[in-house]
Amino acid sequence: MAKGYLTSREVALILGVSESSVKRWIDDGLMPATRTAGGHRRIATPDIVDYIRRNNLPVLNADILGFAETQTLQPQLLEDQELTQRLYFALENGDAVAAAAMIHGPFLGGRSLVWLFDGPVRTAMHRLGELWQQRPDGIMIEHRATEICVQAVMRLRQMLIPRENIPAALGAATAGDPYILPTLMAATVLRDLGMRDINLGPDTPLPSLLQAARTEKPALVWLSFSGLDSGKLPPADLTALADELQSMDAALIIGGRELGPLQDFRHPNVTIGQSMADLVSLAQGVLAKTGR
Repeated sequence: MAKGYLTSREVALILGVSESSVKRWIDDGLMPATRTAGGHRRIATPDIVDYIRRNNLPVLNADILGFAETQTLQPQLLEDQELTQRLYFALENGDAVAAAAMIHGPFLGGRSLVWLFDGPVRTAMHRLGELWQQRPDGIMIEHRATEICVQAVMRLRQMLIPRENIPAALGAATAGDPYILPTLMAATVLRDLGMRDINLGPDTPLPSLLQAARTEKPALVWLSFSGLDSGKLPPADLTALADELQSMDAALIIGGRELGPLQDFRHPNVTIGQSMADLVSLAQGVLAKTGR
């Protein structure tokens, strides 16, 4: 587990540079830091992770950041196809350490969360979701893999810097949808983009989502449909939600593998999303509209 704050010496060890270089970067305003009462420099762990990713810097001692598994397996050096395959096998076998490395390594290496979630994670989880048709332990394997991915994504969220005075994004998985991972990934990419994410999680009734929207006044709302029966939501209910959100000037995006007939739903305030990339594209438009 990583510490909340790092010393300039620890940052130097992470990056493989001299401590004097780190101090100079801090003093020149290139690296965010605070000072203790005694005048010692301290760098928040999320700040150094952000600095590493933005500047595409190599990480020599990932264990100091709490990502020791990436140090051993070096997933950032793998080709995309091999990384996806290794993630799948790690999840299939319940190897949480190797699976976390395949997720955390590309993140530290500067790959976008959209690429990570739309690519390796989505591909691996889709394959695992088909195992129940082929083997008796398929459901168990999928559930175990989901928990491993949830923990890995939550770890990433800890490394994303919370921001103040920014537009909110609110979302959930609809009633009848028990899947936590899709809406968690949606919340994570929106936080990384610079929005204040509010994730209500799985199996959320529309009235609860709407009540939260009235309270939080989000600029964007997402709704995930991944449960087997979740796409059976009456179109009239979705229209009523979209109408009220439109009156609040909040855009609505819906998506998920079980949209079903809702794939053809049309409303001026509703975007049908097929991927995290679609979600980010809409969010970027919302942020541009608000001047962020």
